[in-house]
Amino acid sequence: MQIQYFGLSSFKITTKEATIITDPFHKDSGLTPPRGAADVLILAQKDKELYSATSGISGEPFLMDTPGEYDVKGVTVTGIPLKQEEGYVTVYLIESEDIRILNLTHIKEFSLKENELEELGDIDILILPVGGNTVLSASAAAKVVNEVEPKIVIPSHYKMSDLILDLDGLEKFIKEMGGKKEDMDKLTVKKKDLVEEATKVVVLEPLR
Repeated sequence: MQIQYFGLSSFKITTKEATIITDPFHKDSGLTPPRGAADVLILAQKDKELYSATSGISGEPFLMDTPGEYDVKGVTVTGIPLKQEEGYVTVYLIESEDIRILNLTHIKEFSLKENELEELGDIDILILPVGGNTVLSASAAAKVVNEVEPKIVIPSHYKMSDLILDLDGLEKFIKEMGGKKEDMDKLTVKKKDLVEEATKVVVLEPLR
């Protein structure tokens, strides 16, 4: 499995059988919207234009934009609605190649209870927003990491070059996590690589 980052909450996840793109952002963000072919397109908030600029996504992707369970091309996706100040945002558990990814998209409040987390099972990779303001703050994000206890955490939705949204920089979250991180262009991972040890922070360079 390979994970790449477009920026904001948008990722490209490539498995043996499928290419998944999540939350392609609108040009109003100041960033160039994601482009490329996909087999699966996942939207956390289909009625929010900022996170659902699908015109640059080619192919005939299977659209997942509501809570529920989906099975497509060796990928199992569970959409879970999380209540926020303004309505709901759907977060997604993505399972493929025996790897389990919890993508917290662009939430501001993490409202999963302990028993609900237990029902989700062990999480290998946690993707979560850390930029504050409209999404989780750095300290809130670090608290979520401690609750979920993933093997790898990938921060998202933070200040970057050309982005015109008001977000904090990544450094606040890295400080909350103890100051250690690994920078990568893309994360390539197999289940056997995911050993039980302290959570590793992986920072992905945005695709341009």
